[in-house]
Parts: sequence; C-alpha cells; structure tokens
Amino acid sequence: MEKAININQLLSQVELLDNTSKLNLVERIIALIKKENKTKKNSSITDLNGLGKEIWKGVDVNKYVENERQW
Repeated sequence: MEKAININQLLSQVELLDNTSKLNLVERIIALIKKENKTKKNSSITDLNGLGKEIWKGVDVNKYVENERQW
C-alpha cells in the first residue's frame, strides 16, 4: 500500500532542488501527464449503444410512441 503524499510536503522537498533539477522534474511530470492522456480511450458515440436499455425493458415501444403522439 502506497503512502499518501501531502502536496505541501512534496513542494517543500521540491524547493530544496536546484533550478536544473526543478526543470527536469517539470519536464518529467509533463511527460507523465501526456502519457496518461494518450492511454485514455477516445470516446465514441457508439459507446452509448445500449445505455439505459433497462428503462425500456417490458415496454411496447410502438404503443409508447402512439401514446406520445396523442397529446
């Protein structure tokens, strides 16, 4: 189990670094974020296929549409 890192503690450690090390850290953080963004799956409208289908279970769709047209 990883120990949670307090951001203030982390920043106090970063302050101890020289400027070159701080820049290196920033570059590595940016690279890490870019890598995480690339691994995320792009969403597609087809991902919504079947979403909410349980709501319509047992409903006669044609009857429902006809009732909606009656108002």
